[in-house]
Amino acid sequence: MDTHQDIPRRKTDTHQDIPHRKTRIIIARLLHRILRLAHSAYIELPFMQAVEITVIVTAIFSAEHEGTPFSTLGLSQLLGMPRPTLLRRLSLLRSKGIIYRDTEGLRINPRLFMTPLRDDSILLLRQIIIDFGIELSKLMDDE
Repeated sequence: MDTHQDIPRRKTDTHQDIPHRKTRIIIARLLHRILRLAHSAYIELPFMQAVEITVIVTAIFSAEHEGTPFSTLGLSQLLGMPRPTLLRRLSLLRSKGIIYRDTEGLRINPRLFMTPLRDDSILLLRQIIIDFGIELSKLMDDE
């Protein structure tokens, strides 16, 4: 069964017909690299669970930084994640000492950021973004 039956096909279609193809490829590679790096922090988990955990942690961290920590319900609604799934992921994060809950909502344990390994990871992530940014900026003249 062809799952792409709604996509018109022409004999002359090529990948070259995709607008901003090179930019899209670089961004896809960047996203893949970042997600693989995130997975390395939760290597014991399947890749997709590690991605979910990463999205949850970054949402909690961002909200906390903005001064508006999430409740479980608020986070579930923001992420469009079923509450039971989110509760399982939060339980795992609590058991690892990554997050905690206070009277205002969910928070990241600040000790998470106070290790040389975490410093190395953020420096690597920063370098990945810089390198891909350079690649993208070179394309500006080409596209």
